[in-house]
Amino acid sequence: MTELEEKCLYKANKLIQNGFSNLDLFDLTDLLIKLETEKNEKNILTDKNIDYNDEIVSIEECGIKETIDISVSGDNLFYCNNILTKNSFGLPATADMMFALIRSDELDTLGQIMVKQLKNRYSDLTMYKRFVVGIDRPKMRLYDVEQKAQDDILDGGKEEEYNDEEERKSTLKDKFGGFKF
Repeated sequence: MTELEEKCLYKANKLIQNGFSNLDLFDLTDLLIKLETEKNEKNILTDKNIDYNDEIVSIEECGIKETIDISVSGDNLFYCNNILTKNSFGLPATADMMFALIRSDELDTLGQIMVKQLKNRYSDLTMYKRFVVGIDRPKMRLYDVEQKAQDDILDGGKEEEYNDEEERKSTLKDKFGGFKF
């Protein structure tokens, strides 16, 4: 049995156990194998024929906008603002930590870049959600900045930041003081 067949058999069994299909186990497995094979063939074909490494020609500030996360079936290609793009859910689904690096004219003049946590399996995502680090662009090197550089950053929608470690600890004790460890 191939790896694909094993994966589809497992997936078919789970779907049937959870009541999502009334097909026979082997019929559903065959259907899933056919769909996965077709999807893989389309991905290989489109990846060979489409260059996903277009040059960014400009970036414009647009403020805060509501966004929607979508996924599409088949070859995973879709147009977004007249730009052909492709789903790439694999990395966010498997990554333990993800960060976005954010530039602005003000940060550039300070020699800094903002880091925003997008995913963190190791820590509370609401703490230190955004922070700045120094950046030496010619060497592409990041370095720590003084604490006062963090003071004006509002983190996770809070009214004020924890600038004092003792204040942070006392707030955590208030939140979780009743728990027994």
